[in-house]
This record gives sequence, structure tokens and C-alpha cells, in this order.
Amino acid sequence: MVYLRKILVTTDLSQYSLEALEYAQSFGLLYASRIFLLHVDEHGHHGGASPAVASLAEFVARSVDPDIKLTQVVRSGHPAAEIRKFSQEENVDLIVMATHGRTGVRHALLGSVAEKVVRLSAIPVLTVKPLPIREILLRNEDVENELHLR
Repeated sequence: MVYLRKILVTTDLSQYSLEALEYAQSFGLLYASRIFLLHVDEHGHHGGASPAVASLAEFVARSVDPDIKLTQVVRSGHPAAEIRKFSQEENVDLIVMATHGRTGVRHALLGSVAEKVVRLSAIPVLTVKPLPIREILLRNEDVENELHLR
């Protein structure tokens, strides 16, 4: 049997990451899990009263139901590496992260944090494609099919 004692949700402080949090909350209720909300500051601020800590606290206050119990964590460095490192240090059972759905050149140039975490993590990773992105992809596929572009 799988027990999800600790769940890690990643956030880039975008509204998209809130959908990943919704999935984590659902699992958290089923398993009485501890939920960590991790933001990785790529600009090198760390700990204490850094702008990233304040930004995460503001994001949670503005966007997350106060009844949801979660531990806010800020790390600095490369997101994929820090997500992996934190999940190992805390013995996380599941990582939940939203994807932005970048493809093509944008994906090649910017890379995908989610893809790197999925590829490199020994811990199961649930990726969530937020509804607005799913709708855009659906519309694009519909148009391509209608115009016989595929």
C-alpha cells in the first residue's frame, strides 16, 4: 500500500501552480499528509527576510485558503536541482507540480523544470497541466484537425 506522508508542491508564484496545490490537497486529505509548498528563487536570495520569502508569504495569503495547513519553504538555486534536493532531504513521498505547456523553441531555450524533475527524481512526480493551458491546447488541436494540418 502507498502512503503519502509528505507531499511537495512546487510554485513559481503563478496562478498555474495553484492547480497543483489543489491536487496535493486532495491527496493530503486522503492520507493526512504534511504538505510542503516550495518556491525556488533563481536569483540567489535565501533565508531570513529575503524578497522571495516575503513573495511566497504574500502569494499564500492572497491565493491559498487559510484552512489549508502547509509548510512554506524557499530555496535558492536552480529549480530542478533544488526541488530534487529538498524532496530527498525531507523524504517526500510525492512531488506535485504544474506545467506551463511550453513546446518547440520556447521549450528548447527555456527548458522545462517539470521535465527535468520527472527525469531525475527517484520520487514519483505528478505533473498537472492547468485548465487554461489544456483549453488552449484543445483549441489548437481542433483548428489543426479542421484545417487538415496534421
